[in-house]
Amino acid sequence: MRITTTPRLLAVAALAAAPVLGTAATASAAPTQGTWDTIYTTVRSGLCIGRIDPSIGHGGLANGAALFNFQATLWGVGDCRVTITANWKNTDNGRSGAVSQEITGPGYHHYGAEPRLYPGPGHIAVTFTMDAASFPAPAHGEWTMPHYPGDGSDN
Repeated sequence: MRITTTPRLLAVAALAAAPVLGTAATASAAPTQGTWDTIYTTVRSGLCIGRIDPSIGHGGLANGAALFNFQATLWGVGDCRVTITANWKNTDNGRSGAVSQEITGPGYHHYGAEPRLYPGPGHIAVTFTMDAASFPAPAHGEWTMPHYPGDGSDN
């Protein structure tokens, strides 16, 4: 008996199973580190499914910078690639921007998405979008950015 599958059938099955196989839909950390959706995704090339856990790094970076971190695991075969875009906005001072990171696999990787961002102190809301099918779509995150010397908030 010969069985054939298509990438779309695998993608649908993977996305349907992701909430059951994953731990929690939202991970949380220390209050200033915020809350983040765990993202379950397909890919735009290769035959893979994946999980991406976003977070933010700040403190110790020059001029009050922050850096999106993506812990990502892609399972499957082929040259697996998907791009995640973080659209962020400081709801207190109006600063906003976007940064993208290509995730490759299969395997586990930890990415620090460049360029760095300079949101200034306040509440930061972020929406994550993918260039392939993902759940949740869009995904969300938020954190409170503290004041750092040189972050432009003293002007």
